[in-house]
Amino acid sequence: MLVNMGIGLSMTKVSDFDKALRLKGYGSYENKVSQNDYKNLEKVVKVDNDLSVKPKVITCLRDYIDFISTLESSYENPVFYRGQGNANYLINPSSLRKNPANERRMIESFERRFSNELNSCENDMARLVLMQHYGLGTRALDISENPLAALYFACSPMKKFNTNRESEKSEWGEITIFKDPDEENEKKPYDLKQIHSSTVSIISSTAFMKKEFNLWELGMEWKKDRNYMHDEKFIQLRDIIRRSVIVRVPQNNPRIKNQQGAFIIVNANEVLEINGQEKNANNLTKYLLENEYINFHDVLDNPKWGNLFVNNSWELKFGKIKPYSGKNTCKIFDIDPFNLRRIFYKKDGVQQVVLIPPERKDEIVRELSRFNITEDFIYPDMDCVANEINERINI
Repeated sequence: MLVNMGIGLSMTKVSDFDKALRLKGYGSYENKVSQNDYKNLEKVVKVDNDLSVKPKVITCLRDYIDFISTLESSYENPVFYRGQGNANYLINPSSLRKNPANERRMIESFERRFSNELNSCENDMARLVLMQHYGLGTRALDISENPLAALYFACSPMKKFNTNRESEKSEWGEITIFKDPDEENEKKPYDLKQIHSSTVSIISSTAFMKKEFNLWELGMEWKKDRNYMHDEKFIQLRDIIRRSVIVRVPQNNPRIKNQQGAFIIVNANEVLEINGQEKNANNLTKYLLENEYINFHDVLDNPKWGNLFVNNSWELKFGKIKPYSGKNTCKIFDIDPFNLRRIFYKKDGVQQVVLIPPERKDEIVRELSRFNITEDFIYPDMDCVANEINERINI
């Protein structure tokens, strides 16, 4: 039975479907849809006043190639793709999905065992990339400049890391598309960063903070990361409160090179205390959300806020929020916690997204294998290659 504008079918996990439908305008579908019904899904859906989405259903590799050929891309401002095997999944980095308080604990546990490897990294973003490479959950979201790699992720649950392999086979796949939105300056995209960017440093340094932290603690990590002697007031507060940027990282390992991998690094925090007082903290969070180009120097110069700090600006206290949780005081953290909507690829203001029916996944994987887009190409580590050889030769 069709539900909600004909976009989905009844789900086993109704709550997951309802949340995906509310936040993304579409969800995955438990039952099969006949070939004649696919086009009925390709309608513009108004999610809310700020976002409309148009899904594109692809049933074969040719459909996909035809679709991506319509996207505008260049070397200076490329298109990026994120494929996942279940369209119900929200775009949420693994370290923030359940309990943001565990983010720092996970990093500390990894650091104790591999301190030499992490100390050899040039900055915090490089450390996060290394940890992500070995399967630790981080706040970095994997994306790719290679549309075929993203299609493989959407159609074939990965054997190495995926514990829901069988269940994902019966779900609709999804490819979310990203691009810097600065149409006026395509050759200098504002939200496409390199690994040495100060913005990237602030966001990645936040990952190394505890669930509650003050500006001084973050500033010290940031200065250590950047080797800067800047005062904390020069940190852009929008980078701490709500931010997502695309990061092109060095292609220094075979996996990132084969996948043409990149990352979206995200931040979502709220102000908890000003000079040890909770009063006005929520109002300051809302002020910063409404004025995202404000840095701390601007706040200090604003009579409404500057008088609250006296000379203890470093005592401004933040807390990591749980993205997409209805318990958040500021509702934007329940809808678009990282401001990802800003970097969705859009045509005429409408987000473009790809959906893959579950019954077409196996055939698309076979088509991709003809171009050597296989799991041992996506994950060229020795254990993955050996496992793929075992399966192909069927020993």
